[in-house]
Amino acid sequence: MKKNNQKEDIDSRKSDEKVTFKKINEIFIRFSSALRTAQIFEANNITFLKQVHIVFTLMQNILEDEKEAVFEFKEDTLFFNNTRVKFAFLSYHYFKFLSNEFRIKEVGSISFSPDLAEQELREFIYLFANEKVNEKNPFEDFELKIERKGISHVLLEKIHPFELAALMKQEEVKKSAKKVFFKSVTHLKESFEREKQKKRIRLKTTRRLVQSIVNLVSKDESFMIGLTNIKDYDEYTLNHSTNVCVLAICFGKRLGLEKKELLDLGVSAFFHDIGKLEIPKKILDKKGKLSKKERKIMEKHTYQGVQKLIILKEFSFLPIKTLYVTLEHHLWANLSGYPRYWKKDHIDLFSKIVKMCDFFDSVTTKRPYRKHTLTRDEAVSLMLEKSGTEFDPSLLKVFANMIGVYPIGSLVVLNTKELAIVTEAKSEVAFLLRPKVKLITDRIGNKIDGEIVDLIEMDPETMEYKRTIAKSLNPNKYNIRISDYFLAQAQ
Repeated sequence: MKKNNQKEDIDSRKSDEKVTFKKINEIFIRFSSALRTAQIFEANNITFLKQVHIVFTLMQNILEDEKEAVFEFKEDTLFFNNTRVKFAFLSYHYFKFLSNEFRIKEVGSISFSPDLAEQELREFIYLFANEKVNEKNPFEDFELKIERKGISHVLLEKIHPFELAALMKQEEVKKSAKKVFFKSVTHLKESFEREKQKKRIRLKTTRRLVQSIVNLVSKDESFMIGLTNIKDYDEYTLNHSTNVCVLAICFGKRLGLEKKELLDLGVSAFFHDIGKLEIPKKILDKKGKLSKKERKIMEKHTYQGVQKLIILKEFSFLPIKTLYVTLEHHLWANLSGYPRYWKKDHIDLFSKIVKMCDFFDSVTTKRPYRKHTLTRDEAVSLMLEKSGTEFDPSLLKVFANMIGVYPIGSLVVLNTKELAIVTEAKSEVAFLLRPKVKLITDRIGNKIDGEIVDLIEMDPETMEYKRTIAKSLNPNKYNIRISDYFLAQAQ
């Protein structure tokens, strides 16, 4: 009888937790959606008013039950009433958007009072979404604007001093990202050289660098993805492995992996091709198709990679998942590919993630044996054709959403005849075709160092979009090095 009561108590708690998480997830999505709507429409627009009404109703229900309604960011984690908001890949863009708004205004928490009126909430949401703030004192500036509007039932707290000290401006984030990216390439080169000489690989350094990448992805995912446009043909394996590491961490974050899991995933991706050290360069860089004998030698790099990792003196610093990734990153979702397993009916999640990132970076990189290098959107299209055979369909959907219809780094021509480079893809279904772009030519074709514009911007008079993508172009045909534009942002 006692056991039955304990089971009932456990089941009851689990049921209550599900209800709580569902309620929190809904208020998080609705609040974020209202903010996004406020950036598109005027304050009196019916669509915006409906969004605010939904948020207000949810807020009132929560305040009635719990007597408080507080959004709070701590260490890149969002909490509502002290409960962590767990986002799924479908709601990731809301998390990304909301965290950015908090960061810009240096807001640590927003508390809503039980006496909050719907009109007051509407004014706050519109102000929070659209008001530009003084860069030197963003929180104080925004708080003053709230007071001037007579909004007294929404209380703000500044981000904690420790977190504020770690907060970097966008320019600083980009500079740091560039520095960490090239340090990672250099460290991998050094690690490969040390492995050849049977010396210790500095895995503590590896983990610190990967942790830096994880942190930078949290601060500016789009720019980190942009850096993977860097392609060094002479140091392909080094550059490729770094790109795969960055893409895998971005992918893992979209899937909702914890920081420790992201670190393990990044380290695993970093060393996924270590077995290629044993492959002769004449085979790696051979022009044309490999012979059967050469193909067998190439396919051994997965086993050889595992062997190298196992005998490392620092093996204890490696996540065990690294072995799975190194062995399995050429296995298909339908278990074809290589190496062939006996009695194996599943592939590790990390291996599936790294496989997609590995394939994507590989086919978009110019190689001696490849006649045609795919653009990023062509690569995604090819991957979608292989859904269910080579790639896991559920994961591929998330990956394609992350890369975007017009992937970051794509060269596009606008309906205004301007050329631009995509700098940030949108995850929201309504804005998939409207990313942020950097203008690189004017309307008559002159090269310019143009501004970054958001393609959701509308003309207030005509209520039509100011710019729309006409089509994507192959940058190689126009002798444009996409990576140069991302590196220039980090100067």
